[in-house]
Amino acid sequence: MTTGFSLFVKSLAANTARLNSGNPSSVGKLTLVLGNESADLDSMVSSISLAYTLTQPGEIPAIPVINTNRTDMALRPDCNFLLSTTLQTSGASIQDLTFIDDFDLPSVIRHYEAAENYVVPGELEIWLADHNAPASRQRYLEPFVKGIVDHHVDEGRCLMAKTRIIDMVGSCTSLVGEMIRDKEEHIDPVLAKMILAPILLDTADLSPAAMKATDKDRACVSWLFPQVQWAEMSASSNNKDTDEILTLDVQNTTELFKTLDKLKGQVSHLSSRDLLRKDYKQWQVVDLSGSTWNVGISSVGYRLRKWIKRDGQAAIVDAVDRWIKEQGLDIALVMAHGKAKDKKHGVKVYGRDLVVVFSKDRKNRSQSIADGLAKSDLNLVPFVGTQDTEMIRFYSQLKTEASRKQVFPVVKQVIESDRQVNIDDEKVQYKD
Repeated sequence: MTTGFSLFVKSLAANTARLNSGNPSSVGKLTLVLGNESADLDSMVSSISLAYTLTQPGEIPAIPVINTNRTDMALRPDCNFLLSTTLQTSGASIQDLTFIDDFDLPSVIRHYEAAENYVVPGELEIWLADHNAPASRQRYLEPFVKGIVDHHVDEGRCLMAKTRIIDMVGSCTSLVGEMIRDKEEHIDPVLAKMILAPILLDTADLSPAAMKATDKDRACVSWLFPQVQWAEMSASSNNKDTDEILTLDVQNTTELFKTLDKLKGQVSHLSSRDLLRKDYKQWQVVDLSGSTWNVGISSVGYRLRKWIKRDGQAAIVDAVDRWIKEQGLDIALVMAHGKAKDKKHGVKVYGRDLVVVFSKDRKNRSQSIADGLAKSDLNLVPFVGTQDTEMIRFYSQLKTEASRKQVFPVVKQVIESDRQVNIDDEKVQYKD
């Protein structure tokens, strides 16, 4: 149904006004599809394409919600470029999308909770794309979650959802693509390219070395590839440096990956605060003592040594400390990753660094948590050239294939197994 996607895209412009109508419950059934709060390309495309496949002919379209502020798109040039280009091709605009700050989500929830004519179960449906439990600041959504499509570790929440598709594939869009393929043999070429893009980004163009692609990712790419309208090879483009291409009029998956990867990697102009908030997620974890930890993890596509050279260690630590206060965190982790020149061999290789910073309120727990992380299978070693303190640790992460979706479960397990008890008014730490 190639025309179906075009019609769906053209309906996006009415969504924000609908949500700001004053009483959304008066319009009847409402389906919201939220991506996760990191709002990367996978999350955005998953929410849009999942909302499309949930929309039945003749029914009010499901509304994809981009789970970040509209102004924050400036921090995501790859997302901005892909969505602007593809939506424009389908007769819409990136301005037509609904961002989390375009409307009052808690107010919408309250309207449905209080609606006097609320007689049809499931009149309000929340679907989660690219996460399987609402972020801590959106936990009030949990009773309304009716569907989940995600590729992260199952947090064991939202168990009443009628659909729980959780499979740790390389990209969540592979799972959405699989859902669409079950309904439609052929899809709109624009949608095919839109879904294909984050799969390539998340799996490094299906690279075996990256160890991220699964059979489902490869199968989805194989299905999508012949449906994308690739550019024809021309004499003028034969000698063009792929790194200079800034168009989606590319000829194959590798060029599409390189174009978006180059855009995604444009972060050197961002301030330390912008680096921390560009790709950020937050959770709550309860330890053995019953104490709740607010855990924030920033994924930064900028290697730590280069960052320190630009801003200095003290300035980075100060930025993280400010971020901890701003977000009300107990522990902040900064995952710095990307390619850097290997001094021994003189070539650029992919690597990961990890910075762990504790709030001052968790000073007496920092050592046991840090010890637990150091003993984990993340293969952390002290980062050369930095100075650790009681409140901050710098590491090189030798297990480079472990992204945030693997790191958070490790952090969660370490915190959950840590406890503190008081004996004779002396605080003693124990680790189970």
